[in-house]
Amino acid sequence: MADGLEDYDAVVKAVEDLVDDWAKTIKDVAKKLADIKEEMDKIEALKKQRDAAAKDAQDASAELQKKIWALKVSPKADPQPFPKLPDAVSKMIKEGGVPLGNSGVTLAPSNWKFQPPPNFKVQSGGIELKIKW
Repeated sequence: MADGLEDYDAVVKAVEDLVDDWAKTIKDVAKKLADIKEEMDKIEALKKQRDAAAKDAQDASAELQKKIWALKVSPKADPQPFPKLPDAVSKMIKEGGVPLGNSGVTLAPSNWKFQPPPNFKVQSGGIELKIKW
């Protein structure tokens, strides 16, 4: 901007030019802000959907837990997966395995999975071989 504008019309023209430049910048920024607000509104709507879905999942989990606790298990159901094992063998298994003599080798159950009551049938499992050196 020129210093010392003496002509009033020139001053008005200079101010109009400055305001026009500012208006163009503001118009561009306002458009960007409107676009950003639109995207933020979409994000807020997605957040509400996410929160509703999370609540639905929590409700479903609570309902499942309620139904599981409401299951009636027969008092005749045997909670022992190996009811016919001798007490000595059961005790050895609980204590870490069945020793094979004085060799330092022990067989131990590993990752056994059973059907839920009242069946308690073995679904999977393995045996771990432990060796003491």
